[in-house]
Amino acid sequence: MLKNKLIDIRKELNEFDDAFTRYAFIVELSAYIPAEIPDIMTDEYIYKGCQSRVWLKLTDNEGIFNMRATSDTLLIRGVLYIMSELYNGEKIKDIAESDFDFLKECSIEEHFNSERTVGIKKMNEEIRNFCKSCCKND
Repeated sequence: MLKNKLIDIRKELNEFDDAFTRYAFIVELSAYIPAEIPDIMTDEYIYKGCQSRVWLKLTDNEGIFNMRATSDTLLIRGVLYIMSELYNGEKIKDIAESDFDFLKECSIEEHFNSERTVGIKKMNEEIRNFCKSCCKND
């Protein structure tokens, strides 16, 4: 369930005493996402709302959400990993109906300048809009 995953992610990230250690952990998470995924690193999947280069492939597999993504930046790949842990395998409908601030809920907003914050929030919005559009097609 989406809310339970969000609670678990927040709890894990809040185990770190200081912002620097949490930042380093997010960068370490980038190791779980390949720097290059040739089949999605095309113009079709480039996300144009972020300071970094990001590729997002969002799919609806019979009402279940899946995201494949990568970035040219370690920190953003770490964030993409957190997003994929949160959303992958969840019901499209649940994501479409969710309404929370991803960065605040995950306690990671302080790690980003305003441009990156806007970009990440727009990525989260892109995921929700994709899910909303899938629900309209049902």
